[in-house]
Amino acid sequence: MPRTKKPAGTVADRRNGRRTELTAVQGARLALPTPPPGVEWCDDAVAAWERYWDDPVAQALTPADGVLVLRWLEAVNRHLITSREADKSPLSVGSQGQMVLNPLYKAAEMALRTAEACERQLGIGPAHRASLGIALLTEKRTLADLNTAYREAVAHDDDVDEDPRLGAH
Repeated sequence: MPRTKKPAGTVADRRNGRRTELTAVQGARLALPTPPPGVEWCDDAVAAWERYWDDPVAQALTPADGVLVLRWLEAVNRHLITSREADKSPLSVGSQGQMVLNPLYKAAEMALRTAEACERQLGIGPAHRASLGIALLTEKRTLADLNTAYREAVAHDDDVDEDPRLGAH
């Protein structure tokens, strides 16, 4: 029978048994890099880059992860540019004169696979965060908070005369 998995956050380093803890590095953000010669960042890739750094998951990066983030950006950019170029002419003439799918789609698919592999490692997307054991905590509201919010809403609304919970039986 296989061993049960450890709960998230309790994984120990196999080499020495010590628990590895990542600390959030506030403000750790790579600047948008200069693209390789002959390449420009498309607007959607730049937007994805900005959204990534706004995501709390990006706060758990270490300096060594920078290469992975850059690889992700380049793959996303290559996928977007190549697939859009292929969409301009989806079919081309093959070596035997037959119509075939534009070969640029294959390049776009390869770039997408690279981007998806990076996303798995970076924790981009809910399923990838969950598989890495990353939980994004949201504020828990207590009953007192809800009651306070209701009282404030009632105080500003003349149409509400009484608490609707009082009429429920």
